[in-house]
Amino acid sequence: MPMRFTSLALISAVVVAGSLAVYGLGRSPATTIALPAASATPAMGGEAQLSDNGGGLPPNHPPIDMGSMNSGALPPNHPPIDMGSMNSGALPPNHPSIGGGVSPQGPLPPDNSDPPAIVWKMPDAWQQTPNPNAMRLATYRVPGGLEVSVSRAGGSTEANIQRWIAQFEDLDRDTRAEKIVHGLQVVTVDIAGTYVGGGMTMGGPAEPKHDWAMMGAIVESGGPPYFFKMTGPAGAVVAAHSAFDRFLESVAPRSASR
Repeated sequence: MPMRFTSLALISAVVVAGSLAVYGLGRSPATTIALPAASATPAMGGEAQLSDNGGGLPPNHPPIDMGSMNSGALPPNHPPIDMGSMNSGALPPNHPSIGGGVSPQGPLPPDNSDPPAIVWKMPDAWQQTPNPNAMRLATYRVPGGLEVSVSRAGGSTEANIQRWIAQFEDLDRDTRAEKIVHGLQVVTVDIAGTYVGGGMTMGGPAEPKHDWAMMGAIVESGGPPYFFKMTGPAGAVVAAHSAFDRFLESVAPRSASR
């Protein structure tokens, strides 16, 4: 009798142990598995793919073949991308404008290879000199150590006037006027103070020039505006005031000069 009881107890223990083992295999305690940060996993052919475990992809998103992207390959049925147009800044037809036609440096300038829509006449006492950059349409040396520049660029009239004013500190005067010259709207400004220019040069901060002045004019021609600017010591600018006025009076539409 004791032997039979012992056998039954041993069989029961084996059955319980087997059940626990099966249960444990089928339902192990909940564990947290740390998935590796999925920036890229090797793919066939040694290329890299972004997996759906990370990298900012939605759940169940197919892997992105970074190798194909880096080599310029596009997904099946993807429309071609004209890299030439992208590099030149051209947008596809009906594409909305980007940034309103401005860059981090300010309004984008027009192509100055086009002939100006206006003409003007240099005063006899002035001397024409080479343009220091592609933005200039003309550069003149004026008696008294002054420089007169003619350029064409984008942006509104008011924005450009404010940009000119910002080139001065400790303003002595800041006046403006409007007039019509040969059918063209002309806004003139007269600024005096400490000239700091754009604020920076290749060598660092620009050296302030005390008691300087600027006479400027913005000519609106229906397209990009034209800028006439005379800058230098205040006394010389005042002395050249009448010559600059005559210079502005010579401005006319190119069609009218033919």
